[in-house]
Amino acid sequence: MVLIKSSLSSLALVACAQAGYLASDLSFGHNGKISPNLRAIPNFHLLGHPNPPEILSNKVILTPPAPGNQRGAIWGEKALQSAEWTADIDFRASGPEHGDGNIQIWYVKDGQNAVGTSSIYTAGKFDGFVLTLDQYSGSGGMVRGFLNDGTHDYKSHHSVDSLAFGHCKFAFRNLGRSSRVHLQHGTTSFRVEVDGKLCFESSKIQLPMGYNFGISAASAQNPDSFEVFELVVATETHKPEHDSQHVIHDTPKENTAPPPVAQSNPGTYNDPPEVPASEIPVDVQFADLHNRLQAMMKHIVRSQADAHDFQEMQTHKISELSNQVVLLSKAIEKFDYLQGMEKKIDHIGYDVKQTKSDLHDTLKLQVQGIKNVVEDHHDNLKEHVISSIPSIFAYTIVVLGSQGVLIVAFLLYKRRKANQPKKYL
Repeated sequence: MVLIKSSLSSLALVACAQAGYLASDLSFGHNGKISPNLRAIPNFHLLGHPNPPEILSNKVILTPPAPGNQRGAIWGEKALQSAEWTADIDFRASGPEHGDGNIQIWYVKDGQNAVGTSSIYTAGKFDGFVLTLDQYSGSGGMVRGFLNDGTHDYKSHHSVDSLAFGHCKFAFRNLGRSSRVHLQHGTTSFRVEVDGKLCFESSKIQLPMGYNFGISAASAQNPDSFEVFELVVATETHKPEHDSQHVIHDTPKENTAPPPVAQSNPGTYNDPPEVPASEIPVDVQFADLHNRLQAMMKHIVRSQADAHDFQEMQTHKISELSNQVVLLSKAIEKFDYLQGMEKKIDHIGYDVKQTKSDLHDTLKLQVQGIKNVVEDHHDNLKEHVISSIPSIFAYTIVVLGSQGVLIVAFLLYKRRKANQPKKYL
């Protein structure tokens, strides 16, 4: 493993390059079938503990939905002999609400023996690269990249998480569809994408040739089920002597026809000279036809997958739009209700105004009546006082009468006292 430095211009040039030749000995699932007999996958070895992975017609189940605490792995038997390559992995993770587990994508030396069914936390001293997807720290889904040159024992390391050189958040559980991880390795760059979006990229990483691809998964007590649909490895170089590689580019790298005529004026195009078919060997024609059919099938499969994803996306958008229409209709109903409330409030305001006017008029009448009564009372007060006071003659008669009564009473008392018998001691 070598760490290198390169300029940004070189990185941009390499990032534009696309791998063009399928390495069929390093791939599976690209032709719609995982296994010809549902018992083994050509050029791959399956490992599992306590049970081996299950092979179905279109996928490999590394860890089943139940029971938990399962481990499964699939390793390529042949090594990659190319410095520029891409790898696409389609997988799906599903499980209960609080399920847990992880899946690793390896590119390591002698991976079957060095790693086996291990995860990033149980692997020993491996040499290569691993991309792990798990629920790191309750993030809901995290993608992290790790490197090792064979000197670090990850199993006994005190903090494996701190060794990650790149990461991004990616919610991959219970999506109802498969997720795709895309690895692109060039001479001056290394790029990781998830579902068509860049996860992380580095210009300081160069992985050596001769390593093996592998995928491992592990489930917890509350298990996640990990299913792998395909692993497609493609390289930039095409070697005719190796029948394990086939072109997946729109046009083959080998071109027996003469090069096109140079353009004299920019913006104008001349047709290339035609070459009779009799001048091209039959094996070359057959190889070209075979390569074109391979590329066509690959693009058809990818187009179907993209169409399916687009259909699901449109269905989701239509569902969201329907929900928004329902919410809008409810808002319109509330607006109509508010308009009715506004009319009622206007009517109440009119009634309050009318009541206020009536009260004001009534109060005005009452005040005017009290004012009139008070004015009349002050005008007649003197006559009422004079008429209500008794005369002096009446006072004189009362005084004289009372004096006469007192005199008569006194005389009667004296007379009665005089007529009483005298008592002598």
